Amino acid sequence: MRLIWLVLSVLWTVSLEAQTVRGQLVDSISRSPLSGAFLTLVDQQGVERARAITNDAGEFVLVAPAAGTYNLRSKRIGFQPYVSPALALESGATTTYRAAIDPIPLALKEIVVAGERQCDVEAGASVAALWGEVREALAAVAWSSRVSGYWYDLTHFQRELSAGAKRIRPDSTWHEVGYHQAPFRSAPAAQLEAAGYVVVAEDGWTYYGPDAEVLLSTPFLRTHCFETKAEKGLVGLAFTPARGRSLPDVKGTLWVDRENAELRYLEFSYTRLPERLTEPRAGGRVEFMRVPSGAWIIRDWVIRMPIARTVHVPYQEDVPHVVGFREAGGSAVEIKMPDGTLVYRSETVTAAVPPPPPAPAPAPAPALPASTAAPAVVQSPEAQQAESLRAPAQGKVSRDFSQLQHEEFDKSMAVDAYGLIEEFRPNWLHSRGPSSILDPGSGEVKVYVDGFLTGGVNTLHNVSKLDVQRLRRLSGPEATGRYGQGHAGGVIEVWTRHS
Repeated sequence: MRLIWLVLSVLWTVSLEAQTVRGQLVDSISRSPLSGAFLTLVDQQGVERARAITNDAGEFVLVAPAAGTYNLRSKRIGFQPYVSPALALESGATTTYRAAIDPIPLALKEIVVAGERQCDVEAGASVAALWGEVREALAAVAWSSRVSGYWYDLTHFQRELSAGAKRIRPDSTWHEVGYHQAPFRSAPAAQLEAAGYVVVAEDGWTYYGPDAEVLLSTPFLRTHCFETKAEKGLVGLAFTPARGRSLPDVKGTLWVDRENAELRYLEFSYTRLPERLTEPRAGGRVEFMRVPSGAWIIRDWVIRMPIARTVHVPYQEDVPHVVGFREAGGSAVEIKMPDGTLVYRSETVTAAVPPPPPAPAPAPAPALPASTAAPAVVQSPEAQQAESLRAPAQGKVSRDFSQLQHEEFDKSMAVDAYGLIEEFRPNWLHSRGPSSILDPGSGEVKVYVDGFLTGGVNTLHNVSKLDVQRLRRLSGPEATGRYGQGHAGGVIEVWTRHS
């Protein structure tokens, strides 16, 4: 599973050809800077073209894709939504803009939880008010997950549970550190709308959970209904599949702090599981946190996937029964800014972690239409891999035998990932593991690209050399420990620039 978030604490250098807005947001009453405010640059057709989050000084930089007329839109919890006058951005020019935003009383304290179900999230007053705050936090999470900027020490786990949800054996855990991407990503929202959140294949069931991009998407809003609910100190935006939705789907609640309107966590479960399987304990939880610099991060996550087996009962139709669960997830142990400043430290930290290496220079986030969800994947496959693997850490290039990184590929004449491995590590391509009578292919080398099983070594021909960022070889025991049975021949992991 993956994790990276960034606040715009360092203003990047833009090319001379760029059309740039550079500015600051302040509180209209106190005149103090507004950090952590989410901004978008919108063209005259209402399409979002760039995003940013203000730094500690309330400063921001937005780069337009072309010269033209744009508006700035901003929303920060506890402040009025803001739309600027039209800004004419000229080719190669930088426009300076300063805005004072009016504070408002937090509306969530007055939300009446009436339980009225709305299938248009903007229809009911209470639902619309809560959605307004949730949407901004989710948009910040989605934006920050696209660019590298914070250094993380993450701990991952994978565990197996009995049908009674008790641990069968000790957890499999491992640490990863570096500048990372989001801990998990979902399939594109349109795919989930068309195929559902649980997909059945010959090798098992694949479970998808909603990430920030999916929750913000038009397909998700179109296929779910919403209502408000409350717990002590929290108010929740609950969602359920719309009437007539027959595919496997998700229902859940986004919980918000009633006092400060900050997003706390998402909990969800699966509905209409395939083959009439019923298991309300299947689902997941994602905990969010706003760090002092204003960025929103995912602090903890877990997804629970039932393991089912068809049981034959005389004179009755065969139906699957839950015989156990697989859980996968993780937590942020420490989070630091590129200069080493500590942003977050878990109470469970017992040993000092070395300071982060220098951060890579950030680049502007790609411009996206307002209704487009980033192509992505919060993957939790039960049969293949219950965790998704992160893109490689930036910084020092590893030179050990088990890894290759793109800096080593510059002089290679190879055209694909197979050629790179054949040139640098040809022994990786040979199977050395035992085969199983039940699974004759278990001793073959398998290939995972950006966390997904693609097949054997020949599928490396499908990955262009230009896309490859890092390659790694896991031995049979290592691969079995991470991916489960059927990987005795080892695994080649490929991370690309699309991960």
